[in-house]
Amino acid sequence: MIEGMIDAGACGFINKVKVKRKGLGFKIEVETKCKLVEKYAEDLENVDKDVVFKKIPVNPIYQTADILHPVCPVPCGILKTCEAEAGLALKKSVKINLEEKEE
Repeated sequence: MIEGMIDAGACGFINKVKVKRKGLGFKIEVETKCKLVEKYAEDLENVDKDVVFKKIPVNPIYQTADILHPVCPVPCGILKTCEAEAGLALKKSVKINLEEKEE
């Protein structure tokens, strides 16, 4: 099992994602205090292994994310965690750092 912690940023929610290989897919658990992410995650309890290969427009992780804020990092974090659990990616964290700069 791989566990990922996703800091969603300005909203202040920290989302814990647990992914375990199950048969030909993944069992996904999301612990969060965000009501939208909580509702979103209900549809993702079990997903097919091919989810890590599907492009964004046809990927069920993103297709069901339409209730989330457009830049919510949770769908990306879930896919990254699935990919790591499948052994298809290094278990390396992803970051987006924002800095305001003078022009």
